[in-house]
Amino acid sequence: MINAKADKLANYTVIARLDDAIPLNTPEWVTTERLLNQVSEFVPMSMLNTLTEAIIAYADDQARRGYLLGQEDLVRELKTKAAKIA
Repeated sequence: MINAKADKLANYTVIARLDDAIPLNTPEWVTTERLLNQVSEFVPMSMLNTLTEAIIAYADDQARRGYLLGQEDLVRELKTKAAKIA
């Protein structure tokens, strides 16, 4: 139970760091938002909301994975440098 809480806290910490670091006003997002607005004219809002939530969940997961992989790479690099010094 404690590990599950620690995992959730770590996950929230990663998400908060990503939210602070990733800009939302990028050309890619502006294009995506424009397309979603165009699609909203023909698709029920509930379906569009479901699609948008799926896109957000996917993007959040990919960003979180990238962040964690970057942290693993950083630790590996630091260990290598520390081994050379010692």
